[in-house]
Amino acid sequence: MKYVLAILILLAASVIPSYSQEEEITYVTIFRSIQLINMQTAEVIPQKGFDFSIRHRFGMIGADSSVYQQFLGLDLPANIRFGFAFPILKNLYVGAGRTKTGKTIDLEAKYLFLRQTEDNKMPFSIAAYFNTGIMTDKFPKVPDYAYFSDNTTPFEYKFSHRLGYNIQLIFARKFSERISFQIAPVLIYKNLVAAGAENHTFSIPVGGAIKTSLKSSVIFEYAYRFNNRPEHNDYPLSIAWESGTVGHTFQIVISSSNELLEQETYTKKSFNYLKGNFALGFNMRRVFWYKKKKLPPQ
Repeated sequence: MKYVLAILILLAASVIPSYSQEEEITYVTIFRSIQLINMQTAEVIPQKGFDFSIRHRFGMIGADSSVYQQFLGLDLPANIRFGFAFPILKNLYVGAGRTKTGKTIDLEAKYLFLRQTEDNKMPFSIAAYFNTGIMTDKFPKVPDYAYFSDNTTPFEYKFSHRLGYNIQLIFARKFSERISFQIAPVLIYKNLVAAGAENHTFSIPVGGAIKTSLKSSVIFEYAYRFNNRPEHNDYPLSIAWESGTVGHTFQIVISSSNELLEQETYTKKSFNYLKGNFALGFNMRRVFWYKKKKLPPQ
């Protein structure tokens, strides 16, 4: 996998256009936020500010009486993540978050290699993203006769079993004033997986946005998994209505998964949306700008 990523980065670097110092470069903003619904976007945080986000999913409901009996899922256990992200360089930011599931603390970083330009000399944006999550909840109990995969070594928990990793390369393009699209090959590695499963999971999420007005869009995501496939191929599918400005974004989400960290979204079984099972939720994001220091009067 690392060789594939290296080749993709080299290919991307080979198409970087050259500009003279006299030319003014105007870049394209493809999406409103650093995250689409669950997947990352090829966007970074503007300088002189920091990003705060809240992402929330209620419990699963179906196309039956549970819609009103569980009050649209609000009566059921929910999942929530708080996150902060800070720009380090012009094209680099780092962040941290805390998710209810597993009481997981995660650290992340994203670097924007290339950015789409208005003149289309650079026709798309490319970013690399890395995240590591640390599960801080108690481990579930295992029977005394549990063994590792070699069937000879008695099983015991280690600190490394709390860790999961997510690395991806994001390709995004704004095709018109209304339509944007992206694809992001993702490699997830977990140190602890169920018996018979592989530690690594390779998935390709795709997503896009269709602008419906100056400040609103319909956005969508779907992620296909190549290994560790779930029963009935239930993959995460999400649709949302988004409203926002440069510094603020709000989304109302319908999703077939209530997981919020990609290490879990792309590895755990989703709800069967073909049977009408889904979870409601919302995402909120706000950029706080640093105030400019006022100069004393001359």
